[in-house]
Amino acid sequence: MIEVIGMATLLGYLQGSIAKMKDPRKPSPNKQYSIFDVVLSAFGVFFMQCESFLEYQRQLNSRKGRDNTQTLFGVNKIPTDNQIRNILDKIKTSALFEVFVSVYRLLKSKGLLKPYEVLGGQLLIPLDGTEYFSSQCLHCEQCSHWTHKNGTVTYFHTAILPVIVSPNSDQVISLDPEFITPQDGQEKQDCEVSAAKRWIKRHTDLFSQGAVTLLGDDLYSRQPMCELAIEQGFHYIFVCSPESHGTLYEWWDYLQANREVQSFGVVRSEQERCNAILAIKVISVPVLIRSIFQFDNASF
Repeated sequence: MIEVIGMATLLGYLQGSIAKMKDPRKPSPNKQYSIFDVVLSAFGVFFMQCESFLEYQRQLNSRKGRDNTQTLFGVNKIPTDNQIRNILDKIKTSALFEVFVSVYRLLKSKGLLKPYEVLGGQLLIPLDGTEYFSSQCLHCEQCSHWTHKNGTVTYFHTAILPVIVSPNSDQVISLDPEFITPQDGQEKQDCEVSAAKRWIKRHTDLFSQGAVTLLGDDLYSRQPMCELAIEQGFHYIFVCSPESHGTLYEWWDYLQANREVQSFGVVRSEQERCNAILAIKVISVPVLIRSIFQFDNASF
């Protein structure tokens, strides 16, 4: 029987991180809202997935004297939207990263990650950049930007949002993100690959050596990225497109012509759906190309 982790346990991790946050406001006896009320009210919006959630809670409180934010999250007094923004904008997002780590460790200790393991105990973690804000008017110092041919500028925010996935489940387990923002001392704009490298370095000690396989598109299949993944104890499966990996595909054609490529096919039926799985093992490739096109022989 699978053990159920209660809401109180998960909320406790969030409350523990909030307790460690430094209140960005100046000390004052006239503060109306605690840092707990601010963060938990903001969390309630996303938890309920309702844009008007806070206003609805205020109306509910005025009619019945109690609201869901009090019973679910322990909020004493609900701030306005602007008050939440003004306070949260000054708090570093990394203050909440500990919540993701705590949940991951809890799931691991309870054996709840076992159903996600594939390829002999591997966890699959895709890396991909996601844009969550874009505007040609509003922008801040942390924005990235595109300058278009007509001279207009689009400002945007993106982040790497890693999750643990499994081909056997339609549910994912979220891990802490890495934001793509201008870095101190860097003249160039931050980019997705640089952010992914920072995320990998931050999580070397979280995962067991060799227990995670990173997944990524063609953007990641470059030698420095692959070498970093190996150096930090990760496996990887990165897409290599013919347009960006001409030399690799020349070797691929050569090896195929000389019968130095082995393929293994498996077909399995799941109800009315039939899945064909093809695994390919390259026997002999140059060292630099092998660092990009690498497979673990134990997987076959």
